Amino acid sequence: MKRAFSVDELKQTAPRLAVERRAVRFQDVDAAGIVFYPRVLEYFSDAYMIALKERGIDLPAMIAGGTIKLPLVHAEADYLLPLRFGDAIEVEVLAPKLGDTSFTVGYRVTTAGRVAAVGQTVHVCIDGARFTPCPLPDDLRSALA
Repeated sequence: MKRAFSVDELKQTAPRLAVERRAVRFQDVDAAGIVFYPRVLEYFSDAYMIALKERGIDLPAMIAGGTIKLPLVHAEADYLLPLRFGDAIEVEVLAPKLGDTSFTVGYRVTTAGRVAAVGQTVHVCIDGARFTPCPLPDDLRSALA
């Protein structure tokens, strides 16, 4: 799969849609004392949900309504620095790249002003009844733009 964002874009230049500040929790680290790798994907997801809510998208209502769904079809992360228990981090949701029926969201995790992880997720808009791709709704497109 071709990356929508390059690692360099994710590390430096992509504008932010939202940011979540948090600390690395004890339960987030592994026996080596660093963040267990899937936790970074959870950080991405948590920040993405916050970004949608801040932009007026009620994802739980959208899912419950069943008209459209936005399944994740690809997720990736690059780990650039170790994150340890207690580290203060910022999880940035970067302005998505929008297609007709899908969009790619970029993420950047920083600590002490340094980029610790980057990644991206690809979401496809599907018709809830037929599970076939459909155009992004205008309200969602506007919220993500």
